[in-house]
Amino acid sequence: MIKTSPMPNAEPAPDRLRLAKATQHPRFRDALIGYALILPAMLLVAGVLIYPTLFNLGVSFQEWSWSTPADAPKPFVGLNNFIQLLNSDRFWNSFRISLTLVVVSVIVQYLLGLGLALLLNKQFRGQRLFRAIFILPMILAPIVIGIQWRYLLSGNFGIINYALTELGITAPRWLSDPKLGGFVLVMVDTWTWVPFVTLILLAAMQQIPQEVLEAAEVDGATWWARVYHIVLPLLRPATIMVLLLRSTEVFRAFDVPYVLTGGGPGRTTEVLGMLLYRTAFSEGNLGVASALSILIGVIGMVIGTVVIRFIRTDTRMF
Repeated sequence: MIKTSPMPNAEPAPDRLRLAKATQHPRFRDALIGYALILPAMLLVAGVLIYPTLFNLGVSFQEWSWSTPADAPKPFVGLNNFIQLLNSDRFWNSFRISLTLVVVSVIVQYLLGLGLALLLNKQFRGQRLFRAIFILPMILAPIVIGIQWRYLLSGNFGIINYALTELGITAPRWLSDPKLGGFVLVMVDTWTWVPFVTLILLAAMQQIPQEVLEAAEVDGATWWARVYHIVLPLLRPATIMVLLLRSTEVFRAFDVPYVLTGGGPGRTTEVLGMLLYRTAFSEGNLGVASALSILIGVIGMVIGTVVIRFIRTDTRMF
């Protein structure tokens, strides 16, 4: 008797069948098209952001300077560049200046912006014209702002010192007094960015339902009570956005301090961005400069995390 072998199963395996059905599903095709559309942007980000970051990280572990030929070997020094920075008094001086500038500038700008937003939240004649003029400082180029204020605060022909002298007030040495350098940076940065803070808070303030404020007023709540217990809690998402953007922006400031004070007098206004520029291009130490840029990025992320943790909110920002 001849035994016949069983016929092989002609039906596809269950796993293969499920895979075939998944690839034919409209959601799979939509996801595939979506990934294909964002692929050029992902490649651009990888080429512009990821690769330079990794290259900079590699340079930070090497002894690299402008005097070294391009084809010469760059010795691997490990963490020596970072250790050299952390043992440098110049680094800690710039870090202290940058951190002080962040704390003072952001607090002053937020308080002034909040006050102006409360005032501008009411209708008045010429409101649109005032807003258009109000935002002029924030649309000027930073170099223009630095040069402009350098002329205004000049001790020889500055209009501010001239006006103070005419009023019988002893004109201070704005740009040459070590005690006034930090104040000048805070003042100029505040003049530039208070309109930005005001507009963000004002836009968020106008989204608050008026019925809530009117109900609190009917219940006998004072103006300050309405602001403190209703307006400020509802402004938390906008507050986080403002504090996060301004703190990171002030921390990496370079252009206005460089043009306005040049880090002087002495090094009383040499922020971290200026120290990075001089380490890389004046001293030609690219290894230490790369390590410094990484430290600035890490410290900036820590500052942003602290800001978000400090003002907790359950409201979605976007």
